Amino acid sequence: MFDALPFDVKPSQDFVQFISEQGNKKDLPNLQLLFNLEKKYPKMFIKVMLNFEDAKSLRETLDENGKPIKISWEEALKKFYKNNKYIGITSENVDIAKVFMGKGLSQDAFERAYRLRQKAKSENIPEHLLGKPLGEPTIFDSIEMIKKQTEQELINGKKLIEDLDDKQFTYEWLNKNDPRNDIIGLFCSGCCTIISNYYGKNIARASVTAPDVQNIVVRDAKGNIVSKGAMYVNKKQGYAVINDFELNDRYKSHETYAGVYDVPETSPDEQEREKIFEAFQRGLRAFIEEYDRQNPNNPLKQINIGMEFNRLKKQVERLKKASSNLDVPREYDFRDAITREQYILYQRPQKQIEDGGLER
Repeated sequence: MFDALPFDVKPSQDFVQFISEQGNKKDLPNLQLLFNLEKKYPKMFIKVMLNFEDAKSLRETLDENGKPIKISWEEALKKFYKNNKYIGITSENVDIAKVFMGKGLSQDAFERAYRLRQKAKSENIPEHLLGKPLGEPTIFDSIEMIKKQTEQELINGKKLIEDLDDKQFTYEWLNKNDPRNDIIGLFCSGCCTIISNYYGKNIARASVTAPDVQNIVVRDAKGNIVSKGAMYVNKKQGYAVINDFELNDRYKSHETYAGVYDVPETSPDEQEREKIFEAFQRGLRAFIEEYDRQNPNNPLKQINIGMEFNRLKKQVERLKKASSNLDVPREYDFRDAITREQYILYQRPQKQIEDGGLER
């Protein structure tokens, strides 16, 4: 079974943990699952061991309605083993193919995403609302920059840094051509995908093709997207609206209702959500400063956020409730921002985001 295994390969710790996980009868069900699959799918064990992160990522996919679901290990491993490349991959869509194949999505989903990109480009939709990228380097980005100067020093320290800094979060205003916009709900456990049967498909579509919508995302230390907000900007009237803050299931522990968690403020889970919210605040501050610099005669006056399914309700409700909701074009389907109250993330007269410390 291991004839094709390279001599110098080292299995990842995640893979070792996976095959070492004990069942109720003190057996090793995951290891046995791989052995059983090996009989029907030759070289399955080695393929999974050498590419465990890719195989694991296929557990989070979309159902026939475009809603994020989690499938069994057996389904995911079979899909990984059989995974074929899309038809029609070119230099213009290879990044879409890479992201979508990593989630086991269909040829149809790949083609839809590429058509959306072509539509946005044909209409000269800018990649960023401000004409430039805004984001913070992740821990790994910083390490790579340092690594070029101090390669030997980091060889033994990179794994330690990875373990210690898993809880750090950074923001990024996602490039509108980034294929993750098409399936952003898959990263944040929501319905915001272009193949969804729910209203999220319209938000995903707008994040690619609408000139006044852009996603702000929060990433963990490894650069994985864990949270997002879709923002609409009304440049003429000088205001913006974020539909809500969505959150990956990993950070919704003990959730009793959308954005309501049965844990004390001092709990590790709640502290992580605080850090995610702080990353959003830094991203908004950066956007406001750059926007006002580019539009000195009509700066942003206010930014509101919707609350219906907002996953950071506690953090947002510390801010000021809006006396009247700001409008969003109906075709964008920002339902969280129009079906329930809005809260004020930023209000220019006070020169800061309410009680959030975003001083102007």
